[in-house]
Amino acid sequence: MIMCAIIGISIVSYLNLGKSSQSIANRALYNNGAMNIAEYGMEEAMYSINQMVSNPSYTWSGWTSTNGGADAYRKWTSFTLDQNSTGVVRVYVKNADGALAPTILARSTVTLGGATSAPIEKWIKITLAMTSKFANGLVAKNTITFSGNNATVDSWNSDPDNNSATTAIKYSTTTKDDNGSVGSVSVAVNVVGVNNADIWGYVATGGSPASVGSNGLVGPWGTTSGTIAAGHSSTDFSASFDNVTAPSTYTYNVIGTINNDTTLPGTITAAADGKYYIEAPAINFNNKTLTISAGKEVVLKLTNTGSGPSAAISVGGGSGGINITATGKLVVYTAGDIDIAGNGVMNGGTTDAAAGQPINFQLWGTKTSGTQDIKIAGNGVLSGIVYAPFGSVKINGNGSVSGSIVANDITVVGNAAFHYDESLGSFGGNPYRVAAWTELTTADARTQACTDMGSAMTF
Repeated sequence: MIMCAIIGISIVSYLNLGKSSQSIANRALYNNGAMNIAEYGMEEAMYSINQMVSNPSYTWSGWTSTNGGADAYRKWTSFTLDQNSTGVVRVYVKNADGALAPTILARSTVTLGGATSAPIEKWIKITLAMTSKFANGLVAKNTITFSGNNATVDSWNSDPDNNSATTAIKYSTTTKDDNGSVGSVSVAVNVVGVNNADIWGYVATGGSPASVGSNGLVGPWGTTSGTIAAGHSSTDFSASFDNVTAPSTYTYNVIGTINNDTTLPGTITAAADGKYYIEAPAINFNNKTLTISAGKEVVLKLTNTGSGPSAAISVGGGSGGINITATGKLVVYTAGDIDIAGNGVMNGGTTDAAAGQPINFQLWGTKTSGTQDIKIAGNGVLSGIVYAPFGSVKINGNGSVSGSIVANDITVVGNAAFHYDESLGSFGGNPYRVAAWTELTTADARTQACTDMGSAMTF
């Protein structure tokens, strides 16, 4: 009798153990399934967000708009799994209108077959950031050279809240930061010639380590001359140099070569998007001024594609220059060479305290082969961005250069101080990327996420 009892107890124990093991294995299987369903919802949200970026008229098909159109949510219930299990995922997107960087919260629920099985839930929260061609200050396919004796690179953020409606922050000694960044994708030796420049931030290459001269440095505030601070140099840098073309949605107003004192847009009518699209062969003058009116955004397509007399921009010495009035904006697309001398480009003013944001002056090189020479001189302040995949860019002057430059090769001559605008990291209408991914595993974390998102996730 005792032996029978022992055998019976053992059999029941083994049966219970097997049942528990099967239950654990089954829940582990569907735990992974719940995560897959949550990520499916995330991917659907990312698709809609990036559709909105590439097509402003995208209407978030299938989603429900809420919070005055700022947010959107959606529920999928069509997941049928094995063993009579079913899945549901709820996704809420905060800032779905793109006014600020979106945040996504997904809640997936898998209900297992069997009345006594508790459902499995996965909660994921991700924050997004806009990818940008201008995620770094100076970027080149090949060499970046500092040939002056006292050139410097640092940074500041003109738009820390990523809201164009707020007042931009000017560069100053109180707003500057040590996040300046210089990078070359080349694997050749000495592709970044820091020499005697002070790089307050980071240097990266595609293979060969950067080096500095005895009076140069790379690192945070306080770095000793002649050194590269630990963690501020890398050899795994990569970047895309996609070709660009001038926008073609709207018709351009064709004018002649700009060779005299000119104010744009003048009497030209704005397009439906509020911008002024103008096409001209070139800008070519000495001691003259091209003025961009306040509050006007001019998109200027220059058709000259050569150099010398056939250059796209040739602004001679003396008092000539391009003057972008405060709150004005000039966006230039051209495949031709550019040579801006004289007073250079006055974007809002001639000092850091007066200069407009770099996005108010944009040079887009559309050349797809060969070399596009881009020379910008001046002793005042140059605030702008340059993107030219085949550009050989030379910045010459003793003033201040603010913004970002992406080109084939870059040379900084003189004692120019380069200030990278960190807000450019989210500029350009490029797809969003995941900046932070978090699984919410506690009730408190999930409750806080719902509070932050403004949604109870019960729809």
